[in-house]
Amino acid sequence: MKTTKHRTGSLLRGYSAAMTLIIIVLLSASGVEGDDQTAIRMAYVQKIHYAPTIIAVKQGYFQAEGIKVKPVILAAGSGIVAAEALISGSADAAVMGDAPAIYAAASGKPVKIVACYGGGEKMHRIIAGKNSGIREAKGLTGKTVAVNFGSSTHGALMLFLKKNGLDLRLVKIMNLNSSDMPEALATGQIDAVAGSEPVPSTVEMGVPGSYELATLSGLGNSYPLVLLVSAELAADDPKAVSALVRAHAAAVDLMNQDPKRAAGIIAGATGATPQFELKVMQALEWRIRLDREVRDSLAQTRDFLFDIKKIPTKPDLDKFFDDRFLR
Repeated sequence: MKTTKHRTGSLLRGYSAAMTLIIIVLLSASGVEGDDQTAIRMAYVQKIHYAPTIIAVKQGYFQAEGIKVKPVILAAGSGIVAAEALISGSADAAVMGDAPAIYAAASGKPVKIVACYGGGEKMHRIIAGKNSGIREAKGLTGKTVAVNFGSSTHGALMLFLKKNGLDLRLVKIMNLNSSDMPEALATGQIDAVAGSEPVPSTVEMGVPGSYELATLSGLGNSYPLVLLVSAELAADDPKAVSALVRAHAAAVDLMNQDPKRAAGIIAGATGATPQFELKVMQALEWRIRLDREVRDSLAQTRDFLFDIKKIPTKPDLDKFFDDRFLR
């Protein structure tokens, strides 16, 4: 089992040198406006959080909107690599979760949050081990819980513990990569894991006897999944950005109207089974918006990351929201 040392400062540090090794660029089919059209470089990881982008690429929704998109498919990981691709100039647009979006906003690079397409309070869950003896939240006292430090799950876990009246000094919070969580739980090195989908479902499937202790819901955060673009693209080609949003909206419509078909498309990209992707997909909410709930949720995540010194300052999120592409 590998553990990751907790560091203060932005998680974006150190990713730049690795980006050239993990970015696989695939050219999409030409857009309807001709081969001389400049392609929009769209960065994403092939996992359920970024399902609308996967579907939009596979189903030709970008071409249908009259734009050419060059997929920048990132090696397995979290949305943090998509944030790095965007702020480093390796991509013009990217999809990511709430914490990576805050890291991007705090980077000082000119980016815009143009749409939220998914999320939901049930995204983060705590899964306990078979022999942990934990039956309720207060049972976490004296136990070891693994979580990825600096993630929105980390913030949700801390709020959950406080809400349930636990003394944070009596709960051991271990920083652990998501990929190492199943083994650590199965071997009894930890008592529980806290993670965002599909991590909890993966643990449940791979660790016999593991079970859901709680969802990290009711904490005032919907954990938005968002679409960001460079400020340059938003200023120079607003029609293209609107088309990006519409293509994602078409994918969201497919996910809500024909979830089994959507799950099959997603599974073709992720390598998981359609049944697994359907289960995870239906645990989340999928809709296009950029409303007050989204803004308040991102602000809560921003405040947590600032409090634990993951970002040096609190970015003014109003400067990054741009909802004109939803109109």
